[in-house]
Amino acid sequence: MKKLIFSLAILLSLSVTNISFAKEKEDNAAAKVELSTMGGLKFKLSLSTVESNSTIAIKDNFGEVLYRANLPKSENYTKIFDFSTLTDGSYIFVINNGGSIVEKPISIETHVTRVATPASL
Repeated sequence: MKKLIFSLAILLSLSVTNISFAKEKEDNAAAKVELSTMGGLKFKLSLSTVESNSTIAIKDNFGEVLYRANLPKSENYTKIFDFSTLTDGSYIFVINNGGSIVEKPISIETHVTRVATPASL
């Protein structure tokens, strides 16, 4: 009976350790992805510590994949994306970094400014 209780205690502690390690790994993966604007409709995507079997995809608001790339395993990855040919709407970067998925949404909106000036006769 003591062996059974001891075995259950060990299994329980291992389960708790695995859950907290998985959560820590997920949090670290999310912190490795940075998306910043470069002005206009250009965005810079940076990843540190790219794991094997990592991918990047850009999807529109209907879930259609507009861009997909496999990433080589490396210490860091940076790419500039130009969205000037896309129409107004919502888009999402989906980064799968070795099994940890991070989503970074962006939206494109066109704003038109009208100005009135006196005309000379």
